[in-house]
Amino acid sequence: MVCSPESEMVTDVIAILRKSFDDYSDCPHYAIGRVCFADEEEVNEANFNQYQSIPFGSIMFEKRHAEQIHGYDETLSKWGGDDNNFRSRLDMIGVKELYFNEAMMAHRDIDNQEGKVRRGKPFEKTPNDLLRHFFFPEKAIANDKNWGTDFDKLVYDWQNKPASSEKQLKKFCANKFTDYSLVNHFGGKTFPVLLLVQSYNESHRIGQFLEKASHMFDGIVLLDDGSTDNTYELAQCDKLLFKCKKCRTEFNDLQNRNLLLDLASFVNHKIAFFLDVDEMLDERFCEVYHYLEGDEADAYLVPYIHLWDTPGTFNYQYPSSIDGVCFRYKMIRNIGHAQIFSNRGRLHFHQAPTLAKSAIADRLLILHYGFLSSEDRKAKYEFYMAEDTEGCQSSYEHFCEKATPLLNNVAEITAQQLHQLSLKLISK
Repeated sequence: MVCSPESEMVTDVIAILRKSFDDYSDCPHYAIGRVCFADEEEVNEANFNQYQSIPFGSIMFEKRHAEQIHGYDETLSKWGGDDNNFRSRLDMIGVKELYFNEAMMAHRDIDNQEGKVRRGKPFEKTPNDLLRHFFFPEKAIANDKNWGTDFDKLVYDWQNKPASSEKQLKKFCANKFTDYSLVNHFGGKTFPVLLLVQSYNESHRIGQFLEKASHMFDGIVLLDDGSTDNTYELAQCDKLLFKCKKCRTEFNDLQNRNLLLDLASFVNHKIAFFLDVDEMLDERFCEVYHYLEGDEADAYLVPYIHLWDTPGTFNYQYPSSIDGVCFRYKMIRNIGHAQIFSNRGRLHFHQAPTLAKSAIADRLLILHYGFLSSEDRKAKYEFYMAEDTEGCQSSYEHFCEKATPLLNNVAEITAQQLHQLSLKLISK
């Protein structure tokens, strides 16, 4: 759809014109409405006809038809006839005009001398040869055979970054972090499934975590959130590409996730996966590579359970779960450099830059070890009670010391059950 930026939609012009392509799908056409010119006064459906209106102001057409005639005529240099010329050439290839009286737009000409001219006789001083070009073009196809190729020169391909991306990363890290280390050369290479990890004082488990993760992912990027122990120094494994350490003032999960996405943007990858050091994929359900191809999703909800008391049992009554299985955005397709926006604060948000094209990855299962022991739960409870100054979550009582939920066995979770729970979530 094309319309002027100064125009105000009095009715739902987009919906009205768009519907015509469903209603008249067998009839090649372009759809137009009408426009009136106004200053600051209110224009609505009731008083629209008090103004002089013309069948301009908006046009909607199919992309294939615009490509067929090479778009707008780029030889036109004067205002006032580009739309006429475009419509005339569409007519020449059999794409006919469909006019909708109810598609109303008000063009705002506030303190605009040119607008006063438009309300009079816009073509009064236009030469005849130019008018002929506007309304009666000689050929349907405008411009030359190279039309549409002006921007074909590829300067930078975000999907295939060169080896120089390592140099770019080092420059970025020098300005952002207190420490950083390039563990393995990654420039110019592709890591289909990239693991993004944040850590904070996890020296007791960072080694084991990275060892297990290295068997499931192609590359690992680690952000240390200012650990005061030796977590950062102990973070070593064959799949670790680089690690960075930031200065911590508070636990800002949103900032950390977005920093990890910044770091991931330097690496060629197809899918990025968020895991914290107290999380791990169940070895029975870890088919991450299944999601590299085959669907159009950009963000994935991943089944997620909270281990409780023993590694073999989980909280069957966790809030907002289905039979103890939660679904969280943890896996995202590489759509270029992107950031997560949260209107819920810096904690407990959806870990994905976009939710528009979502799917459920029911071949995966994340095990959360952060609530495993009563000591862990007490520490987490006290941590969030102190950190959640924005009220990102209404309550943390479900994992306080007094919480005694029903437990189920992890081993009893089956692939069929995960699939059925996913269908139940979709139905909700």
